Amino acid sequence: MMNKTNGATPPDKQVFTTGEAAKICNVSQQTIIRCFDSGRLQGFKVPGSRFRRIPRAELHRFMQQNNMDQSRLGTPVIQVLVIGLSSEETDSVIHNHTVGHNIKIHHASNAWEAGFLAHKCNPELVFISSSVSGLQEQMVQNTLESPDGIGPMIVVVKNNHQDPNVPSKYDEYNETIKKAVLQLLST
Repeated sequence: MMNKTNGATPPDKQVFTTGEAAKICNVSQQTIIRCFDSGRLQGFKVPGSRFRRIPRAELHRFMQQNNMDQSRLGTPVIQVLVIGLSSEETDSVIHNHTVGHNIKIHHASNAWEAGFLAHKCNPELVFISSSVSGLQEQMVQNTLESPDGIGPMIVVVKNNHQDPNVPSKYDEYNETIKKAVLQLLST
């Protein structure tokens, strides 16, 4: 659905129909369908139908590759999943280094909740506390990876500091989060 005020799509919309993609790209729906069918535009078909769907990231890549105006796509929301770390410990560090970006942070305290949130928000960046039992970095990566091998950046944070007043461990912890956020924004 297009935003009536400026023609941009809602920033949290993650999947588009061929008609929506055509409006955003300012081309005909048939052009989008041809690009999809030829493999130039990736996506998926709705099971049991002929309807095609295009993920936001793929539409962004396609528009970039074809030098199209991306202003109608809107500002994407960067989804971050934090597992086993408190919001007090992580959110301020993440927000301090994402100024000017639309970011949404989701928190999970255990493996089950993490799986549910990962499926719901499709994160681009995942922080995992080393103290969460039942989660292994490679297993999380394999689970969240798309069929084309693309998945979120996963960072295991050594959460062995108990007191934020101990500067060496706390600074190391913040630096790990900062580096991951800056790396994500540079891609």
